[in-house]
Amino acid sequence: MLVLALVFLVIWSVASIATGIPLRVGHVLLIVNGLIWAVFIVDLAIRMVLAKSTTKYLIRHPLDLLAVLIPMLRPLKVLTAFSIGSQLWTSRGVVRTSQAVLVSAAVVVWVGAVMVLDFERGAPDATIISFGDALWWAIVTVTTVGYGDFVPVTVGARIVSVGLIILGIAIIGLVTAWVAAWFIRLTTTKEEEEAESIIENAAEIARLNRSIERLEVKIDLLAERAEGKGP
Repeated sequence: MLVLALVFLVIWSVASIATGIPLRVGHVLLIVNGLIWAVFIVDLAIRMVLAKSTTKYLIRHPLDLLAVLIPMLRPLKVLTAFSIGSQLWTSRGVVRTSQAVLVSAAVVVWVGAVMVLDFERGAPDATIISFGDALWWAIVTVTTVGYGDFVPVTVGARIVSVGLIILGIAIIGLVTAWVAAWFIRLTTTKEEEEAESIIENAAEIARLNRSIERLEVKIDLLAERAEGKGP
């Protein structure tokens, strides 16, 4: 499902960002996305049947249901599929939590940019007219900076903005915590290396002291022998 979600993301992004796509190519992309979406619907139906309680499952996974019922929310399926895939990979030790957080943030920014571009393109008085504008706006919004150089004018784009702002607060918190933990690990590692170096130096000094003591004993013995042989 994660692979299909990524394929869907690529096709959806190309269809939304690229201009002047040949009609036949557009039809092919539409058919492929439709097939993938049918798989998503079947997957949701199977999960609902296998769940002990269908109601509880839908309450716990609202994005899956909304993404199937509302066409404009289809890209959310990419986020849910990636979340499941990253949890699976993390549990197997393939992907670290920090990596999953960063990739999730990148996916959120990308999806938000493409969705806003879809809504804003062709709208009267729109300032977000290219994918570069949309991507810059998404990054600024998700980081809660809000320069105000690009402002969405359509209702759909503003709804996406609210979602990005809310997700941005959570993502910034996670990234900040990860960076702080990384610095702590880095500092701890340096302190451990310094402690090991001190221990090694102390052991070397102790070894040298023992060698010096043995040499002193030998020197004393030689001196005593020399005195015994003297006149």
